[in-house]
This record gives sequence, C-alpha cells and structure tokens, in this order.
Amino acid sequence: MPEPVISIIVCTRDRPEQLLRCVTSIVTATRRAPDCPAEIVVVENESKPSLRLRDDDVVGNQRGVRFISLAQGGLAMARNAGMRAATGQYFVFTDDDCTMEADYIRDLARHIAERPRNVVIGGRVALASNEDLPFTIKDEPEPQDYDVTIHPGGFIQGCNFVVPRQVAKIIGEFDPSYGVGAHFLAGEDTDYFIRARIADIPLQYFPDMCVLHHHGRRTLADIRRLNRSYCYANGALYGKYRRQPWLLKHFYWAIGAAARELTGGPAFDARLGLTWRSVVSANFAGLFAFGLWSLQQGRRQR
Repeated sequence: MPEPVISIIVCTRDRPEQLLRCVTSIVTATRRAPDCPAEIVVVENESKPSLRLRDDDVVGNQRGVRFISLAQGGLAMARNAGMRAATGQYFVFTDDDCTMEADYIRDLARHIAERPRNVVIGGRVALASNEDLPFTIKDEPEPQDYDVTIHPGGFIQGCNFVVPRQVAKIIGEFDPSYGVGAHFLAGEDTDYFIRARIADIPLQYFPDMCVLHHHGRRTLADIRRLNRSYCYANGALYGKYRRQPWLLKHFYWAIGAAARELTGGPAFDARLGLTWRSVVSANFAGLFAFGLWSLQQGRRQR
C-alpha cells in the first residue's frame, strides 16, 4: 500500500454503531479516490471494551483502519493522539456521528492541488435528518474566506476540517483544557482556529467537501444546553486571548446585541429560542471560570 497522503482522524467514545456507519462512509470515499492514498485513524477515548469497534467489524476494510485506545482524556487529547499517530501529510478531522459523502476525498484532493499548503480548510456540514434541529451545521452554498468580522467559532465546524501536517507543526497541538470532557466543556476547535489566525494562516471554507451530521438533537432544551457549553467555552477563550482585540470585539458586539434585545432587538436565534442574554451570560461565566483556573495554575507553578 502506498504511503497515505491524507489521514482521516475520528475520535469516539462508546458509540460503536455510529462509528461503524462513519468509518464505512469514509472507506467508500477513499475507494472513489484511488489516486489519493488515505488512512483512517480511530481514537477510542475511554471507550468501554465491550463498546469498541474492532478491525474485523469494518466490512471490506482494505484501506487499513488503525485503532488507538486512550485510558483517559477529553476530545482535545484524543485529537492530539490521532495527529501523533497519523502518517499522512494532511489531517482530516471528522466526528463519529457524521458520514462522509462519497466524493469527499476527490474534492479534497482537488483543493490540495489548487492552493498553497499553509491553509486550514473547512467543509460543509449538512443535516443528515430533517427531524434534527438546524444546529452544529455549516451549510453555506458558496466558498468563503475567513475575516475577523466573523466569529471563528462555527466558521469551520469541528467535525469537518483539514490541517496540513506542516501547519499543525506551526499551530501546535489542541489545548487539552478545551473540548468535550475538558475543563471548559467545548471550543478546542475554535481555539485551534484562533491560533491559526494569529499565525496568519488562512481559514477557507468549501461546500463541496461535505459530511452529513447525525447529531440527533430534536428538542430546544438540547440545543440550549449545547449552546451554553459553546458560549461558556467562548468566554474562556476571550480570557485566554484577551490581548487579541479582533476577537474581543465579538464579545463586545454580543453585549451590545443583548442590550438591544432588551428593548425589542432581534434574538440570537429566534427559531431555536436562543437569546443574546443567554449567550452573554454564558460568556461571562466562562470568562470568570478562566480567571479562576488561571489563578489556580499560577499557584501550582510557584
């Protein structure tokens, strides 16, 4: 088998059925792009032995799915383990509740050939089921280049992005304080994209590189809980990057939007029952938590 050009990294925990669906879709996509050799790296993050996928569970596995098992750690640590184990020149990140469209690898190979390697690429994330609420998706029909007027959280979704190996060397690993299972609950991907922006690495979005998100959230209560985690993490990121005025402007804009909302201004997302007040409240909670955490870290280092 030729050396892989891309490494597709999937982090999972106790979800073998979803993972099998995800990996099967990736195998299909790799077969559609024989000129772009790929490997699949699955990181089982604290999965119970009875809920782990095995090599022989992957039907028709001819591309080499490699499994790594972590005894502990959140999503950021799992992503880091996947990068360390990967041998390709491009790291493709997706989640176990996503399925990759059949032409994804072919589309990615074309983008790799057309643009410089020092770039982070995000792809389209569409709903897999119309019964799921339209959240944690990115379904814009046209390509986009990131600029600082856009909040970095959600411009590229954490379940569909590509980092060249040489860019990963510049940005570094994911911050284990952020992400699912970590101190700040979410945001390890947003943190990574902020660091890319600080390093002057472009962020680009292309809709043809598509995954379908089977997130299964169908109640407003589910969306509100998840959005609070995201906003909490964003607040912690405002603390971490308090010397980045372009990022803090988004915090100030949110405060202004919350004030306007009190006098009849638009909500953050009226369809999903999300208010600017809830966004700012969670931001402040995350900012305060970051301050306390920083003090604790400082004391431990003395």
